[in-house]
Amino acid sequence: MKLILTDEVENLGLAGDVVDVADGYGRNFLLPRGLAIMATKGAMKEAAALTRARKAREAKTLDGALAAKSALESRTLRIEARVDDRGRLYGSVTAADVHRVLKERGHDVDRRKVDLKGGIKQIGTYQVPVRVHPQVTAQVSVEIVDSEGDERAAEAARVAEERAIADAALAAAAQLEGAETAAAEEGAADAATDAATDGAEAPAADVVAEA
Repeated sequence: MKLILTDEVENLGLAGDVVDVADGYGRNFLLPRGLAIMATKGAMKEAAALTRARKAREAKTLDGALAAKSALESRTLRIEARVDDRGRLYGSVTAADVHRVLKERGHDVDRRKVDLKGGIKQIGTYQVPVRVHPQVTAQVSVEIVDSEGDERAAEAARVAEERAIADAALAAAAQLEGAETAAAEEGAADAATDAATDGAEAPAADVVAEA
């Protein structure tokens, strides 16, 4: 079935484009929704008019689209998600998630223009195409981060601090034990010296007595 699109249809064409589609798709979807008209001879003139009007609009909005592209590419979208120990997401980040964050940042972009197929399932930084104009596509930097990252960092810091305290206590105990051992050894040495001295002096006293 040959039809003329009266509006943009994702993955099919723009207003004024003449397209060949399956009969069921045309009759059950495009025609009832006013997205297309039958490609009759009279309608072909209308298609040409639609194409001219579309190109005129595109020419007027091109500068704005280039400015939007620059704004989108100047910042990184940070999206938090729950992940496992290997950095894999519980679920995935989809085009709807990217679109939501874009809206929160003040970017008025049609969700259908976010070209993210299959979703993102691993933390990291990705380039997501966002079509802001038929002739302009922005490459938006999207960073997926662990939503519990701050808590994990705090827990790691706490564990590290406890280890440092325990290591310091062990070191202090070892130092004290070493000092006590050294004192005991010194005391034993002194006692041995005194005993040796006493033993050496006793015979000398007996000799003097006999004389």
